[in-house]
Amino acid sequence: MKILYVITKSNWGGAQKYVFDLALQMQGFGHDVAVAFGGYGELAKKLEEKNIRTIQIEGLERDVDFVKEFKVLKNLAEVFKKENPDVLHLNSSKIGILGAILARMLKLKKIIFTAHGFAFREDRAFWQIVLIKFLSWLTILFSHKTICVSERDFDDVKNWLFINNKVVTIHNGIEIKEIPNTLPLQGETVNIVSIGELHKNKGFIYALEAINLLRYKLQNFKYTIFSFGGDEKRKINKMISDLNLQDFVELLISKEKADDKLNNFDIYLLPSIKEGLPYVLLEAGLNYLPIIASDTGGVNEIVENYKNGLLVKPKDVHALEMALEKLISDKNLRQDFGKKGREIIENNFDLENMIAKTRSFYL
Repeated sequence: MKILYVITKSNWGGAQKYVFDLALQMQGFGHDVAVAFGGYGELAKKLEEKNIRTIQIEGLERDVDFVKEFKVLKNLAEVFKKENPDVLHLNSSKIGILGAILARMLKLKKIIFTAHGFAFREDRAFWQIVLIKFLSWLTILFSHKTICVSERDFDDVKNWLFINNKVVTIHNGIEIKEIPNTLPLQGETVNIVSIGELHKNKGFIYALEAINLLRYKLQNFKYTIFSFGGDEKRKINKMISDLNLQDFVELLISKEKADDKLNNFDIYLLPSIKEGLPYVLLEAGLNYLPIIASDTGGVNEIVENYKNGLLVKPKDVHALEMALEKLISDKNLRQDFGKKGREIIENNFDLENMIAKTRSFYL
């Protein structure tokens, strides 16, 4: 079976990890796999290291430019015709709508779209939300099957017209591996960590505002942000400097795999405005980390409030501050949350289960 995965950006994030895991596993089953994308980022490099065929689509990028999109469509059509896959699996909102309509025109056999958190839940103008909802509906309509990575995404669209039986939920999954349940650092300092692209959807400005309030109550903590970069890099750096947070906050821009370092920390913080089902929370739970997270997207399908973490309303700086204060001040609560978090991941988010369910739609 020939499978073509397409994703807009080739940086490294949750959607890219999803594509990488699927491509690697499907190649392992003996399928002919290729991955197409815009740019040349960490996803491309990781795929090439595993000898997975890659295709770079010139002009494909996240931002919409109607003049450029005609060239992108032309390039996409050339790829689709040349590859003629048995399964076309589209990822991300932009490539979803472009790819699904084009694939139908070219009569490709099977079109699958995965929604990694619908874009109409982003912080946008009303007219943009209405337009994106319409485009999302078209994407689902033209695809043979749409996979939602969270029940929240499924609930958002399940009652839309003409899409009965087209939408399913398959949670993201990760490899369940043994990790020692030990306190990472035995000193006085409680170490907090976030991992993510420096994009407004990730809500780092609200985390920094909360840290700025918290430092007047507690000083025994440090907040580290790992990132590959992003369009808010300058803004985040300036905010750290303007608020004089250098003693409490460290921003690390690196191409290394940051989730390997999670067992060096005590608390995971996710201050996002919009999410699908964040892989990084699965990694945090696997590493016995208690979690503080915005209740957005499928986050509450991973984090059960006061069981393995604390949930707060997105953009609520004071709620973030209070949650941080609570966990920094209570070592036993951190340990209890961490153990429960590991149990939730083991029971509900196994990679093998995700692969098996997804492959069933291919077959």
